[in-house]
Amino acid sequence: MTRRTLVLALLAASSVVRPSHGQDQVRPALTTAVSGLDWGIQGPEGVRFGRLATVDLPEGPRLEVRRISEVPAVQASTVPVGHTPAFSGNTLIVADFSQANRTGLGGFFGTFQRSPSLARAYVRRGSDGRRALEMEFTQQSGGFSGLWIQTYDAELPKEARSYLDTRAFTTLSFWVRGGEGGERILLKVADPSWEAREDAVVIGEVASFLPSGRLEPGWQQAIIPMDRFPVEVRRDALALVVFEAGDEGISKVELGPMGFSIETGGLPELPPPIRAAAAPVSRQKATWFWDTGEFLENPDLIPPLLEFLEEEGFNRVFLQLPGDQGRGGLLGELAIDVETMRPLVSGLNAKGIRVFALDGYPRYALPEYHTGVLSTIGHVAEYNSAVLPTERFFGVRYDIEPYLLPAFHGPGREALLGHFLNLIEASVQSAHESGLVFGADIPFWYDVVSDDRHQQVTATFNGETKVLSEHVIDLVDEVAIMDYRTVAHGADGTVRHGTGELQYASRQGKPVLIGLETGPLPDEVLFEFGGEPEVGIPSAPTATPVVLAAPARDSIQVILIRDTGSPSAFREAIESWMEEKRLGPEGVRWWSTTRTVEVPGEKLSFAGQSPEMLEEVMRATAEEFGFYPSFAGFAVHHAGSYRTLLRR
Repeated sequence: MTRRTLVLALLAASSVVRPSHGQDQVRPALTTAVSGLDWGIQGPEGVRFGRLATVDLPEGPRLEVRRISEVPAVQASTVPVGHTPAFSGNTLIVADFSQANRTGLGGFFGTFQRSPSLARAYVRRGSDGRRALEMEFTQQSGGFSGLWIQTYDAELPKEARSYLDTRAFTTLSFWVRGGEGGERILLKVADPSWEAREDAVVIGEVASFLPSGRLEPGWQQAIIPMDRFPVEVRRDALALVVFEAGDEGISKVELGPMGFSIETGGLPELPPPIRAAAAPVSRQKATWFWDTGEFLENPDLIPPLLEFLEEEGFNRVFLQLPGDQGRGGLLGELAIDVETMRPLVSGLNAKGIRVFALDGYPRYALPEYHTGVLSTIGHVAEYNSAVLPTERFFGVRYDIEPYLLPAFHGPGREALLGHFLNLIEASVQSAHESGLVFGADIPFWYDVVSDDRHQQVTATFNGETKVLSEHVIDLVDEVAIMDYRTVAHGADGTVRHGTGELQYASRQGKPVLIGLETGPLPDEVLFEFGGEPEVGIPSAPTATPVVLAAPARDSIQVILIRDTGSPSAFREAIESWMEEKRLGPEGVRWWSTTRTVEVPGEKLSFAGQSPEMLEEVMRATAEEFGFYPSFAGFAVHHAGSYRTLLRR
């Protein structure tokens, strides 16, 4: 499982991240190259949309092309409209975090930040027994952090969205309390225009609307007259209510129900505390294990491993088959040494752990690898036939990830996915013929409507066109959703990202494991650009980072200039790139970036966090998913990094 698994669909979840307007320090330009044929592009002059990522690795930052297309990003074609939904009484409750992950208007909440600041949000039961939204902001100089709440159905395409018309109301109210008291939190609002700019307009400090004049550890109701709303924001089409840290340091604030009232008076009293949830049902706990070869070469390592897995309650292990260059020879084929493998598999079985033979590689989706993959499944069956029942594999598992191939993002996607599904179908048949269960790992975002195309990842297979995740669920015996987030609730949490698969799998009677990451991941920054390119070379820096592209032999050379400090340094960076790549100015095209999104590794992985944080997210996720028959438990990626996490 690679880093790109985790970030390809990050922009599918809404975010409020301000455009970059330069940074505090000069950073070098980054370059890379891609094959235009892989992306279905003749040259840079045809590019109309792109997404780049800078990945902060120990050896230095790396530039990656995540999307490049001749099709521009979809823009809303209509003027945003607002409406006031039907409700009874004096107050329209727009958000009640004691009830659901989504707001009453179909939206979500989410955090925004710029390094070195950090924002996190949780729905949890507080010390008084009430379930509320807890905002935690770590504010540092040079950054910002906050949280937004949507007042529209975020899962509708942009052109179909209807925002909240607040003109009939006189007040906005919400219940709130501070952690220690005295926290400074700004209240802001945005209409669709401000949201598109990834910004919001300040109303004032939350404390100024409280009876005591300051946030306190006890609950208070903030009442904001609608005439305090800034004139720059359309009251007939409200998109967001935003809370932003106003002071440096750590601020923890809990938010209760929020609503708009026709007559002054605010919200009803706080809902009563919720009784403690019932004890969670015992479920599966699985993990991926990648270091098989090391343990087979050092049998003394096996007993401590078995003890660890038993103590932590794992009952499924996905065991990577080690490569054996001495046998086989087909692309994708792995052989099994029976005598070497049996002590480890039998030891796992003796602990009540079901063992899956694991493998995976993006190119396995290509037809030339299929025979080798099916041969590997045959080797697993041969191994099972040669050993005692207590020494056998329970199933086979593949983590193929075809989206890491350039063809997935270009005109070759349909053919690639057809090959991928053909392999899955043949693999399931081969496994079943040998009495093996077949499982697969898939990312959460196959069924997500992309932000730039308003489309899900679909494929046509056996005459039926549907979402790719649904095809996979139809074919396999079980799936693990790589739901790599470190919060449960909100627009970018495990609950939202895993819901679609659980709903579909429940209808199909298939079990689903929710995968969580514990391995260290680098920080990333995503940059989007698009539209008609400028020709030649920019004469001076622009307000946002700049992308340049030029043809060179059979590739497209790309450079990202994040900041240079001066026009002369900016020009020098471009000229140096052109000289190194032997490029002429006539073939260069350039764009100013339109969007910048920071993706800190700790948003995706628990590697730098506490075991208690992981347990809390698992508890909260299980509480939300426990109603789905398909929810089978969790899969932790991976055994080695999980052991490291527990030792911190």
